[in-house]
Amino acid sequence: MKQAPDRRRFLKVATCALGGGIGATVAAPAVSYLLHPVGRRTVTASSEPIDAIAADAIGAEPVRVPLRARMLRDAWSATSDVPLGAAWLRRDERGVHALSAVCPHLGCAVGFDRRAGEFRCPCHDSAFAVSGERRSGPSERGLDPLPLTIEDGRIMITWIRFRSGGSSREPA
Repeated sequence: MKQAPDRRRFLKVATCALGGGIGATVAAPAVSYLLHPVGRRTVTASSEPIDAIAADAIGAEPVRVPLRARMLRDAWSATSDVPLGAAWLRRDERGVHALSAVCPHLGCAVGFDRRAGEFRCPCHDSAFAVSGERRSGPSERGLDPLPLTIEDGRIMITWIRFRSGGSSREPA
């Protein structure tokens, strides 16, 4: 009679152990996936300066330069060579300046009108001086300046996307 309870007990323990092992095997990858970003630095925009162009290629007339992040990483993936936007660069007596090519009104791409000597937004006809100051149109502020440094003859720009609309300049 003692054999029956021992065998039942063994089968209960074996069943629980087998079920627990299968559960752990399924749960471990799921928990690992969900907890992967915890404690890791994640980004949604490039915070590193981007190598834009050689400094000697910039003159008084604005030059449009595309800005691409080498790598962006979110919680679960990393993507390389990501287009962020564009900047307009120009040189004057005070140095080199960078302006975002995004209209501060509603985020359209701003172009440079050589004949008029000003930046123009094709969406709602806002106009901006070469310095980026607002001239006319529905935009409530001028073009947004971007921080830049010159290292080893190269212009390094830090991309910042600003909130569209309004007169205050706030990063998005």
